[in-house]
Amino acid sequence: MTPPIARFRAGLTEILCLTDGQLDLGTGVFPEADPERVAAVLPEGLKPEVNVHLLRHADGTLDLVDTGCGPTIYAGAGGRLPGLLDGLGIAPAEIDRVIFTHLHGDHAAGALHPDGSPVFPAARLVMHAAEQAFWQGREDTAGGRLLAACSDQVEVVGDGDTLGQGMTTWHLPGHTPGHMGLRFDGGLVLLGDVIHCPELQFPDPDIHTRYDIDPAQGDASRRMALATIAAEGLVFSASHLTGAQKFLRLEVAGDGYRSVAP
Repeated sequence: MTPPIARFRAGLTEILCLTDGQLDLGTGVFPEADPERVAAVLPEGLKPEVNVHLLRHADGTLDLVDTGCGPTIYAGAGGRLPGLLDGLGIAPAEIDRVIFTHLHGDHAAGALHPDGSPVFPAARLVMHAAEQAFWQGREDTAGGRLLAACSDQVEVVGDGDTLGQGMTTWHLPGHTPGHMGLRFDGGLVLLGDVIHCPELQFPDPDIHTRYDIDPAQGDASRRMALATIAAEGLVFSASHLTGAQKFLRLEVAGDGYRSVAP
């Protein structure tokens, strides 16, 4: 069953969290964490939802943040995004930009049809320059295939660049070299894959997944991002928050944090 669509307004932009699917990543996702602690929190392994954020701006333009898995990878665990957009009366050709947090398959594969053609043919594909450089030419990956198929649509950005509509980029490297979030003038941030399991990583931000390309850098990005959110009283959402509550705040709790409703 597809979860209901969670919504939040930041300034003049409405943000809708659309769940493309749910992965079953099994055990061993947090290889350096205490196994008993991980097993207590995740007795059946990590099963994160895959979230895509639709941005409806006041001028009528539409952006997506990531595109989900698509229907062909992860044993078909994703692929709900086109139907969710259709239910909102949005055709893929109406998407003006896709802003990628990074180019792992559960974020980028949904941008291509199974035949390799673009799902969002009119959209600019915005990503950090370091992300493009890392995946360019690696056509055995979802990111590399996307870059090869849609090179004329790609627009690269750096850290702190203004994207219009009250949004700026927020470089949060480590998970991948060009992993980034977004900051909104209305007090919201989107965190991408800074967090995979709040129950483990909020209390201990130094817990990381096996998917981080540079775990130490990823830990530093996580600590900085969570500290910023708590200190500034921001609302946040992320790509793998699971359950009904997709927009949260953070409070300091001991050496870590706990999430609270906005």
